Amino acid sequence: MPALALIVVIFLGWFFVVRQAGGVDGAMAGTMGMSLWPFLLMWLPMVVAMMFPTVVPSAVVAVRGGENGAASGSLTVRTAVFLTVYLLVWMVFGLAVFLVLEGAARVISIPPEGAKWLAAGIYAVGGLYQFTPVKDRCRSRCQSTRCAYADGGSTFLQTARAASHHGLVCIGCCAAFMVVLIAVGMANLAAMAILTAVIFVERHTFARAVLASRIAGALLLLAAVLTPFVSWLHPGLPGPDAGDMSTPM
Repeated sequence: MPALALIVVIFLGWFFVVRQAGGVDGAMAGTMGMSLWPFLLMWLPMVVAMMFPTVVPSAVVAVRGGENGAASGSLTVRTAVFLTVYLLVWMVFGLAVFLVLEGAARVISIPPEGAKWLAAGIYAVGGLYQFTPVKDRCRSRCQSTRCAYADGGSTFLQTARAASHHGLVCIGCCAAFMVVLIAVGMANLAAMAILTAVIFVERHTFARAVLASRIAGALLLLAAVLTPFVSWLHPGLPGPDAGDMSTPM
């Protein structure tokens, strides 16, 4: 049963995320000392865990939108094609994130006491993005059937085009949340669970989606104000007192 298989895939995504989090040093910022392939192997289950609960319904709509009497086996294969291409788009974005983090680490040397200000800047950018027209357009397209099967059809190529379109729109909608993970930690399970819930609400509540985006943006801006004084708000960018995360910096 395709629905059961998708649930299993999402469960496996969270399983590997939890497993990987146990082996990651939370005191290491950026790429956490990882080379490209280990970073992407961490990124892959993270995308599955956070994005698949939201995108699976759209994948089903996209495939069925071009069904035209296709057999259920064909629908299953095209659903797999959709999710695979969608995941590949996010993996390319993950590659870009790695290159930016790696390049910044080589060019910019931030002293430990400056990490809190970098974290504040990350929160501020993420919060402000929630109020931009780009965010609103991407969120609206993710909520519409136009995004779900903009190029939908019965062929694998049409399915792949719909998936790549949806992946790009999802990146436009959720990229700021992924950037926030740099401040809170790329393997921060609590933050990932919260952001997954926010992404799901933005995608599926329709009438309340704008309000949810604005609330998320306001909370991120509040975090930007508080994070220079509250060390636990930026565990992904620990400062000189990283050994004692319970005290303000």
